[in-house]
Amino acid sequence: MELISNLIHQFSDGIYYFVSFSLIISAIVFVHEYGHYIMAKACKVKVESFSIGFGPEILGFHDRAGTRWKLSAVPLGGYVKMLGDSNAASVPANPQELTEEEKLYSFHTKPRYKKAAIAFAGPFANMILAIIAFTIFFSTAGYYRTPPVIGSVIEGSAAKHAGLLPGDTITQINEYKIKYFEDISRVMMSSPETRMKIKYSRNNEEHSTTLTPLTTEGRDVFGNIIERKTIGITSVNMAGLKQSSFLGAVDLSVRETYHAMCLTIKALFQIIIGKRSVNDIGGPIKIAKYSGQSAKKGFIMVVYLVAIISANLAAINLLPIPLLDGGHLFHYIVEAIIRRDLNLRYQKYAAIFGAILLFLLMAIAISNDIRHLF
Repeated sequence: MELISNLIHQFSDGIYYFVSFSLIISAIVFVHEYGHYIMAKACKVKVESFSIGFGPEILGFHDRAGTRWKLSAVPLGGYVKMLGDSNAASVPANPQELTEEEKLYSFHTKPRYKKAAIAFAGPFANMILAIIAFTIFFSTAGYYRTPPVIGSVIEGSAAKHAGLLPGDTITQINEYKIKYFEDISRVMMSSPETRMKIKYSRNNEEHSTTLTPLTTEGRDVFGNIIERKTIGITSVNMAGLKQSSFLGAVDLSVRETYHAMCLTIKALFQIIIGKRSVNDIGGPIKIAKYSGQSAKKGFIMVVYLVAIISANLAAINLLPIPLLDGGHLFHYIVEAIIRRDLNLRYQKYAAIFGAILLFLLMAIAISNDIRHLF
């Protein structure tokens, strides 16, 4: 009986996570694709279809301009298909198949700077969404901007062995300048190196030391057990230091969006060169889990998750991989350098290569998700 109860509970949780994931991802994807859509309209490009999700259409309608707005079966992305595209990946169709009037509104007949603006508009929309969501979160939940002064050093920690003392001010870790105590954890996340060089100030004198962070178990904001690196220090007493000003929240939100994007790109690069494990790649199952957990914790945590995912999506889409917006931007840069359009056959092969690469990354991510799930 208990086994059946547990299975029912897990099934209901799975449904809840899937619904939460679908709604959150669909909202983020809508903003991304709407960025493309708005810029395309501004550049006089006809948009044939605007889809949230891939695969078979569930429901949809045509607007007055002839655009088909639709919701599709697989909630793992979306696309805007413009006049002149042979498919949703924006591979150009044969221009001879277009009439002279259609060429006036075709995406691929526009100047490269307009095509680049349309491609960049999607990631840019996600950056704006991330900043807005972070601003709502920080304005509501508050935030800390604590001086990078050590309040206490944990016995037996890496910091203790390195000679750090309460009252020391951390000024730099590796090549990263430290302005606030909160910057320390951000640096720890982005630096997989085992040895760290720390510069600090003591009695107005500059000192430096090296240490190896320890890996400990902790919990993230959703209560999941995770491994994190720590050097074993705490900040000065934060009582009364919590802030909630709107302008401060906006400034912090811009910084957090920038750092989240940089961390995403840097982590992927570190995986490629072998400095970070491929097991760190997470996929839709992990996002679905976090989506459900954030929904259970309330609206403000959903907003926080939207900010994180939106910033990550902006960063990933700017990578120079065919099919992604960054791949299109790289394509236009190459064309501008060689002063001619790239061969249509090359573009089709590049799209196939990009699809294979993205499929492999998705397969790795889902594999990691399943392994961590069980």
